[in-house]
Amino acid sequence: MTRTRIQDLTSAVLAGAEPEELLELLVRSARTDLGAEDALLVLADGAGGWVVELADGPSSSRLLGASVPPASGLGTALRTGSAEGVESIATVDLGSGMLAVDAAVVDAGEHGTGALLVLGPPTTTGPSRAGTGSRERLDALAALVALTLRLPDLGDAGELDDERGRIARDLHDLAIQELFAVGMELEALAQSLSSTGEPPSNARIRSAVAAGVEGVENAVAQIRQIVQSLRRERSEATLAERLRHEVGLATSGLGFVPTLRLPEEPAELDRMLPREIAEDVVAVVRECLANAARHAHASAVAVSVSVIEEGVDRVVQVNVSDNGRGIDPSVRRRSGLANMSSRARRHSGWVDAISLEPGTMISWRVTLPPED
Repeated sequence: MTRTRIQDLTSAVLAGAEPEELLELLVRSARTDLGAEDALLVLADGAGGWVVELADGPSSSRLLGASVPPASGLGTALRTGSAEGVESIATVDLGSGMLAVDAAVVDAGEHGTGALLVLGPPTTTGPSRAGTGSRERLDALAALVALTLRLPDLGDAGELDDERGRIARDLHDLAIQELFAVGMELEALAQSLSSTGEPPSNARIRSAVAAGVEGVENAVAQIRQIVQSLRRERSEATLAERLRHEVGLATSGLGFVPTLRLPEEPAELDRMLPREIAEDVVAVVRECLANAARHAHASAVAVSVSVIEEGVDRVVQVNVSDNGRGIDPSVRRRSGLANMSSRARRHSGWVDAISLEPGTMISWRVTLPPED
């Protein structure tokens, strides 16, 4: 059976169709693409438990509305918000015996933690766990489910359209027009240099180049002002919200939704990380995602932000991994890594680029100041 491309599913989500229709499409894709008996979307019920909100497959009518036993492995993992715990679940009992299951966490922001499940037949010996390709597919679909659930919370559609229009106008009226003028000037200079007539004087060339440099500098300054205005508008957002925002922005360039893993209590990040380190964490995640979109040619990207204890120190660690083609050893100039290294050094930290099979992991670590 032909799979629906993740890029096509991503485009459908970003196009803003009805959330219920999108969720049904994603759950159905999980079942058909992974060859499962049934696929389920489990979400918080608002009363401290979890329930099957959507189901697709021959047992959907029986499974729809089933509650997850609080003391079960899945119930415990969902209660703690542990992505690793959810992914480790091998069987689940939703009232009709143990079923083989593969599960992926759904980080739905304000909607809490849920799970996307694909079920096998009843089992007593344990399921055959999904291979790497199936796991990546399930994680990608779960990330799209999370994005679908969070999109309505990003604001009224009219407000979003107005904001997009303002940004487009600013870019067109300021930066793009400036760069267009630079292009026209340089094109005229190139034509005069290649013509059979008298070549332009050195003074003419110097004047054209100086004007071009000034125009580019003006355009860069204008773009920076636009970006800074956007950052000011998000200054009250929590670090977790800002990281989710960066992941959402990266979706378009990557063609799929990156996986984001945060501590069980994401709000703790704002308490533990000073503002300047939090800003660098966001910048590092943004740089890594941009590099993955430009160079990795990956089908999966995972972002992890955690705070760990190392002896008497507390360390914030940012890991961004992909399954792409890896770092080209022939490329000497790597400004992205240099920027991240500079951000790490000013907080007594470091950054490593680790080769994977396949892909690359960027690991950025800095030491946090002692707690008061």
